[in-house]
Amino acid sequence: LVNLGQGENVGVKGYRVAQIRAVFLLSNDACERLFPTGVDPFGPLAYVEWFSKFPSTPHRDHKMFKVSRSFTSAGYRYASVIPIANIRRTVKLFPIFGPVAPREWTSGDVLEVCNNFYVDPFLDEHTYFTLR
Repeated sequence: LVNLGQGENVGVKGYRVAQIRAVFLLSNDACERLFPTGVDPFGPLAYVEWFSKFPSTPHRDHKMFKVSRSFTSAGYRYASVIPIANIRRTVKLFPIFGPVAPREWTSGDVLEVCNNFYVDPFLDEHTYFTLR
């Protein structure tokens, strides 16, 4: 769960789900080449792939928000490099499927093969209050 800059302690406004693909720190040499003198390069960074914005309300029956992978018009996943300080917490995603889950999906690859998920607000008390 990433704070986009307007996130508060309670509620999904100002937050977005992203999958962290890599965490890294720029070398001093890279910082000197990439940033003007006096600009803080933000410390550790994360390469993330984005999911859709939260809908205005959760599903009426189970109170979970639906999110989907975000793609460019060319079919690539939207991705960014962000400061890890913007990452608030982990969330649990449930894949959305029809009456039967595809047999070929595994826990190791479901984030790669499924594009639509529900965000679990019942993971723990902190998640519940954050995702209200």
